[in-house]
Amino acid sequence: MRRPCIARFAIGCAVALALWAGRAEAGFVVVRNAKNPTAKLSKDALKGVFTGKTKAWTGGENIVLVIGNEDSAAMQWLADAVLGVSAKTYLAKIKQDVFKGDLPKPLSANDDAGTIKRLQSGAGVVGLVSDAAAKSLPAELAVIALE
Repeated sequence: MRRPCIARFAIGCAVALALWAGRAEAGFVVVRNAKNPTAKLSKDALKGVFTGKTKAWTGGENIVLVIGNEDSAAMQWLADAVLGVSAKTYLAKIKQDVFKGDLPKPLSANDDAGTIKRLQSGAGVVGLVSDAAAKSLPAELAVIALE
């Protein structure tokens, strides 16, 4: 009886690893304003950025998140594959941290076009776009490589 649970767990772990390690399979990339010199982030550093634990980039710019709603595919990928929680749980935590003053209010965008527009607004802005959108980013935006 326990084998099916173990098998499902192993498959789930394999899928999560594939999503993380082979970001092309994941369908999303982390994008920054090109004025921000951050070129790479580890998974832990990425968690710090999107949870508000890391408040500023190494260049000194305050981090401003671009996030979607609970139903957006990018939010679901971020919450599940990177943070290990549901999108609903992640967004509830973000709202709580904004209310407490621990995190600046994120910018809202539910699709690639909206995210790209928001990312162009300042050096500290960071968000997620699909792999397809990342192939034709404007010059003022750049992908952050994940280690």
